[in-house]
Amino acid sequence: MKNIVISATAVVSFIIFSGCASLQESARGVLGTSVKEVEQSRNKSVKLVIPGDYNTAYESVLSELKKEGRYIYRRDRKEHLIAFYMSNENTTVAGVFLNDLGTGKTEIEIASPSSYARNLLAESLSVLVPPPEAPVIQPPETPAVQEENKPEQINTPDESKPSN
Repeated sequence: MKNIVISATAVVSFIIFSGCASLQESARGVLGTSVKEVEQSRNKSVKLVIPGDYNTAYESVLSELKKEGRYIYRRDRKEHLIAFYMSNENTTVAGVFLNDLGTGKTEIEIASPSSYARNLLAESLSVLVPPPEAPVIQPPETPAVQEENKPEQINTPDESKPSN
């Protein structure tokens, strides 16, 4: 009997971990580490562009998520993904997908089935986006103040007054 249980466990483990994506995702769903919901909500994601190459951006996003108290349950650099729950108590799923733009910038996509979570995360991760460079505005040159064309006053003696 013991050999049958061990054999059955081995067969099931082999099937689950053999590489079949649907079986692996099912097992992750049971374990609570599936990213299927996050991937399905990606079409509604909020996108931001942050400075830095892919690795720098990945580490920056990861650091900011940890600082915010997010419960990270899956990190996958190959899939360009960080998946997490909003907190230990709040099991709303969310994820950040990273896309290297190749110009020293990386696009991040914030995805979650919850619009509230997406917007909250976009706000908290916006600290990674540098402020736009304000254009240097030079004041216009002020022309010299010209006096109005007033007729020049000529002091003439008043003819009605007697002169001394």
